[in-house]
Amino acid sequence: MGSKRTTPTGRRAGVRSGMGRRIAALATAAAMAIGGSRTAFAAGWQQDGAGWWYEREDGSYPVSTWYEDTDGSWYFFDERGYMISNCYRVIDGNIYSFRQDGRWGGVMFTDIVPGVWNGGLYDNSWSGFRLIVPAGYQVETAADTGTIGSAQTFVEFVVRMPDGTGSGMELEYADAYSFSGGAATTPEYVISLYSLRLALLGYTIEGTSTVNLGGKTYLKLSADGAGVMKRDLYCRKVGDHYFECLTVIYWLASQPYADALLAGIY
Repeated sequence: MGSKRTTPTGRRAGVRSGMGRRIAALATAAAMAIGGSRTAFAAGWQQDGAGWWYEREDGSYPVSTWYEDTDGSWYFFDERGYMISNCYRVIDGNIYSFRQDGRWGGVMFTDIVPGVWNGGLYDNSWSGFRLIVPAGYQVETAADTGTIGSAQTFVEFVVRMPDGTGSGMELEYADAYSFSGGAATTPEYVISLYSLRLALLGYTIEGTSTVNLGGKTYLKLSADGAGVMKRDLYCRKVGDHYFECLTVIYWLASQPYADALLAGIY
């Protein structure tokens, strides 16, 4: 199976946040909570110094499980009973993306394994992608999905270059089943969707080529932004039905930083 838009129990969920409407009402009570100890309130959403949880009428609360709010939004509570947010979480072998407010974004990725960070070393044994990040670069583990066309993607990380321009590199995975061609979808098709997006953003498409990064073959799309900014996409197929998409965005003066980052792929 590929990425899904159903609920954790197979039913379709809404996207409005019932918790968001409760935050103001709970502000006074939250200010009284200290540390990680829970203070007893009426049933419903509660907050203390450690985070948010949901208290039932009998005083119990969900632990290591899902909770569907009254508006159809889904949340997941950790082993302490606190709502997780702004992160990815592997649950029952599937990957879920949770938003800043804790809501599940509605997409579930299956048959994919996220990589592991050890200091400045990233290693994904599932895809075979490995990266050594040079000193001075900032790593941001992503917590939301990206998009390619109408398909949502699993974003692994963003690495910012140390020149202060905002230049950086992003790694994401797109599920072939999210496209009309299914498992038969090709890197060329994914590249064409990126080309359309960049053209709408005002980039000039310079062309495609086949390149080698860390011993792996990628289809590369090169685009120019008004002669001052570059945007390169590297795409290859991994696993049974996923695409690995590496996007590098940089100002022309930042190209040495981009080259050093790409040289760290092995």
